[in-house]
Amino acid sequence: MSIVSIKNEWITIGVNTHGAELVSLKSNETGKEYMWCGDSKYWGRVSPVLFPFVGKLEGQRYTHKGVTYENIPQHGFARDSEFELVEQTENTLWFALIKDEKWEANYPFDFTLRLGYRLENQSVHVMWTVINDGTQELHFSIGAHPAFTCEGGLNGYSLDLHTNLEALPCGVLTQKGVLGEKVVMNKLEQGVLPLTDELFDEDALIIDGKGLNTVTIRDKNQNPFLQLRFDAPQLGIWSPVKAHAPFVCIEPWFGRSDREGFAGTLAEREYSNSLESGHSFAKEYVIEIL
Repeated sequence: MSIVSIKNEWITIGVNTHGAELVSLKSNETGKEYMWCGDSKYWGRVSPVLFPFVGKLEGQRYTHKGVTYENIPQHGFARDSEFELVEQTENTLWFALIKDEKWEANYPFDFTLRLGYRLENQSVHVMWTVINDGTQELHFSIGAHPAFTCEGGLNGYSLDLHTNLEALPCGVLTQKGVLGEKVVMNKLEQGVLPLTDELFDEDALIIDGKGLNTVTIRDKNQNPFLQLRFDAPQLGIWSPVKAHAPFVCIEPWFGRSDREGFAGTLAEREYSNSLESGHSFAKEYVIEIL
């Protein structure tokens, strides 16, 4: 486990080889840190990558080719695995997952997972590449979970979703952590979602990403200071339940938790991704300091 840093004229980032997790994004001009500090009092992570599952599976299990795999951890295993730095240039870092027999027994696929970070002016491009190295079809989900500091707590901050919607339909997780039938309509003010501690009393907001591709965080004076750009089918927004934590997570997802009662196979999971042998999946999202 070590922190690898690169910088350009405008920003400096730090990435932990454990999970290939972005743990620091600073302005060179002001020295301001934009990432959450990872204080375990609220949440001990900063920006974990969710792979090969996003969220929880129904019963923490899945079935593939007639075999049931049990005790699958929430968000998969990549976030708790060590990565190797395989490429570094002036503006780019690439990490590859080091295979671990502890989780290979619960995920019977041959694959390569590469995570990259590229600096461009005041932005960092967070890049994912999944390659199917095996002979069978590969099924997986992948998602982001970056946490951004909101000094003094969430109240007064807001998220500009750059939409004409007057209300945002959000799925709600059950007590078991899978998606229930309940949908909450959160009112928007000219496309802006006010942040409050109470907004997350029922856990994460799970949102259909269709039509949403930009989220701008505004401070308590309604000044925009950070923006995420993405093209993902699902979006999560989260802060710890009833914890009054001073950060918010904005999470582009290619996949999500199972729906309550789901009893299908791994290939039948909603929003799952499939790759034929020898094929690859490449996506990115962008974090920009404004």
